[in-house]
Amino acid sequence: MLELKGFYKEQTLHELLYKGNINKLEYIYHHSQKLIDKYKSYCQNNHLQEDDMSADSFMNNLLKQEEISHTDMLD
Repeated sequence: MLELKGFYKEQTLHELLYKGNINKLEYIYHHSQKLIDKYKSYCQNNHLQEDDMSADSFMNNLLKQEEISHTDMLD
């Protein structure tokens, strides 16, 4: 895994995640403070530890919400 510092552009993080250079937890913590705050709230609300499993669940949840949003826009 790479040692990341600070925030990175979303495209860069997508590429690093796709190539297996980072995991979803690292993606979250180097995306933006807003995403970190959403993730922490998600963990608190669902009584989850901040770890790889909850990061995976959080990211899947975000994707589902995004799909719903896009579908609603098409209707």
